[in-house]
Amino acid sequence: MNPGRRALLGLLLPLLLVPGCVRETESDQPPISSSGSGPGADAGGGAAPGAELEIAVIPKGTTHQFWQTIRAGAEAAGKELNAKILWNGPKAETDIEDQKNIVKAYASQGVDGICLAATDKNSLSITVDEIQKQNIPVVTIDSGIEPDHSRSFVATDNVAAARLAAKEMGRLLGGKGKVAVISFLKGAGTSDEREQGFLEGIREFSGIKVLPPVETKSDSARAREQMETLLTQHPDLAGVFASNEPNVVGAAGVLKEKKLGGKVKMVGFDASDPEITFLKEGLVQVLVVQDPFKMGYEGVKALVQILRKTSTPPRRVDTGATVVTADNLTQPEIHKLLYPLEGK
Repeated sequence: MNPGRRALLGLLLPLLLVPGCVRETESDQPPISSSGSGPGADAGGGAAPGAELEIAVIPKGTTHQFWQTIRAGAEAAGKELNAKILWNGPKAETDIEDQKNIVKAYASQGVDGICLAATDKNSLSITVDEIQKQNIPVVTIDSGIEPDHSRSFVATDNVAAARLAAKEMGRLLGGKGKVAVISFLKGAGTSDEREQGFLEGIREFSGIKVLPPVETKSDSARAREQMETLLTQHPDLAGVFASNEPNVVGAAGVLKEKKLGGKVKMVGFDASDPEITFLKEGLVQVLVVQDPFKMGYEGVKALVQILRKTSTPPRRVDTGATVVTADNLTQPEIHKLLYPLEGK
């Protein structure tokens, strides 16, 4: 091709690449913006000094108290750090595609950053990679992704926390008895890690027999059904580990109805108002309590640091876990952990 025709073609090619001439994708969401040009972004993908940032916080669900406390922490950080918090999550914690679409819609909208609790560690890892290629940083909270390419992961060390739960179960049973494990969702990082940690920790007690774990998909009604089935099939059941809020609420409700409080020991996760009531009533003996307010706060804080380029947040932030029992329930530090919004 002669030099003149090559130069002419070079001028014409950009004009041919007009909007609408791209292959349609399988998603029904708007196309993902590649500019990273949210309200607080500058031309280089960072944040204009002093400008309000727009940060999307996308939990696995929105109904349980745990998620509402994460939201409160995120909004507290947003208020303090001049960031507008946008909040939306899937209809159910099992709805992976719904969460993917929410992530992509926020990216298309042009938010500055995304704070995400992943419904599925593998599927959402691909989505996070796609979004970060558009110059929109993602920080994961509570439930992470594999492989983890997020800029920071803010969560409980769920394996270590579940080992605490196993230790407490061993103590309650004197190292002997039959124990059930009620998990919530295979593929969700938090569920898998808690199951792993509990099974690892309970091996220290050779006199304890662990039944095959059952799953509820984070549905308290299913947790009730599983608890009823377990009690029917294993009338000698000595203990149950319920790995999240809906599992504790559903299973403890059955123990209450059957007047088995204290006879079947229960160790649970999280600290909603119903769970604390069950603890006071003796239907639950131990709650392993996370700090969801801190998760939301630190997740937004990490994104602000990234966007304003003030510092680099740690790759992993462990927000801790605390064993709560009826004996320490009234201690000031425990009260503050259980009621982080009190007085705010």
